[in-house]
Amino acid sequence: MPLVPGVQRLIDKTSDGPSLADIPLQQARLQLDTLSASFGVGDRVGSTSVVDIPTPSGAVSARVYRPEGVCGLPPLLYFHGGGWSVGGLDTSDALCRKLTARSGGVVVNVDYRLAPENPYPAAVEDALAAAAWLSQNAGDLHAGGPDILVGGDSAGGNLAAVVAQASRSANEFTVRAQLLICAAVHLDRRRGSYVEFAEGYFASTSEFEYWISLYAPDQDLSDPRLSPAAAADLAGTPAALVVTAEYDPLRDAAEEYARALRAAGVDVDLFRVAGQIHDFPVLGDLIPEGDAAVDGIVDRWRALLAGGSEAKPV
Repeated sequence: MPLVPGVQRLIDKTSDGPSLADIPLQQARLQLDTLSASFGVGDRVGSTSVVDIPTPSGAVSARVYRPEGVCGLPPLLYFHGGGWSVGGLDTSDALCRKLTARSGGVVVNVDYRLAPENPYPAAVEDALAAAAWLSQNAGDLHAGGPDILVGGDSAGGNLAAVVAQASRSANEFTVRAQLLICAAVHLDRRRGSYVEFAEGYFASTSEFEYWISLYAPDQDLSDPRLSPAAAADLAGTPAALVVTAEYDPLRDAAEEYARALRAAGVDVDLFRVAGQIHDFPVLGDLIPEGDAAVDGIVDRWRALLAGGSEAKPV
């Protein structure tokens, strides 16, 4: 289908601006921080708090969102997008509030270290440490546990997928399911939608290439801790809700990953949202039509966790 009206208005409004890949990194960070203020305030939640999560390299901050009433789900460990190099807790704040209020579960939004100051594997190390911490401390957060959920968008979806795969052999935590929103699951795959929607759809492939160069310089991009879709064995990977957008350069790689997980016997719900662009659920008020899709994401997420999901072919 065509781009939804809210997306078209956003593209028309921003098409004359410089690419984030063509401006100094600190300016790009400031620009995203400013844009995040336009995403809205999200839904009302019961409470929020900030905690420090210990990692081998020092503490990282996280924002904890609690729903009103009794928590009905295991806690969701969430990683924001931003190419591993920009963004922070405020980038995904509105979406985390919606996920909390509409799912009835606690969400823990992690402020992992950013590249290029802290390139790979810093973000992965922080993500794994956060998973272990949440599993051990979920009770103190009145969030259930010890099993946890992991999720994220774009680069954060990449980290969530890496943590989900790592949980198969981890002693410190167990991941029950993963929520991958417009996730970057294969950093070395450049075909299909990656070429078809390379320019003109808000997020460009030149920007993705720039973020990858900052995050993983001189790395083997086929390493599963960088490209979880490149893993040779996917058996035993936690159940997954894979959310893609019709006009997202990362769409095809994520959908191929969903089908590979399904072929490995994993419970997968693949949800492509028509007329939308990369990371649309995060953009909040900038794309009003995206709010209904968040309802769909939450409905499918709860169904997956209840064991009643069905993979939807695309």
